[in-house]
Amino acid sequence: MGYREEIFELNRLEFMILKSLYDGGCTEHYHSMTITDLMNDNEGTLGTRMTIYRKMQKLVKAGYIKKGCLDNHADTFYLLGKGIRLVEGGKEK
Repeated sequence: MGYREEIFELNRLEFMILKSLYDGGCTEHYHSMTITDLMNDNEGTLGTRMTIYRKMQKLVKAGYIKKGCLDNHADTFYLLGKGIRLVEGGKEK
């Protein structure tokens, strides 16, 4: 039942963030995205910068993403294994 619990702890906006990171190939420290990158990729559908920031902090705490390298004083984020598995629908490679 662990997989089903993971699904229910995220909302649609949080999943969209994970999907954007996945589609962008953000799976390691140096291949990561800033909040501005996420906002631009989703054309404003994710909400305000502060909303996205709060969601990113929740996703970091839950172990789906991690902070990457700095990009001109801005934090970047990338997917961890837990986030990748969720976006891929739980399938194992």
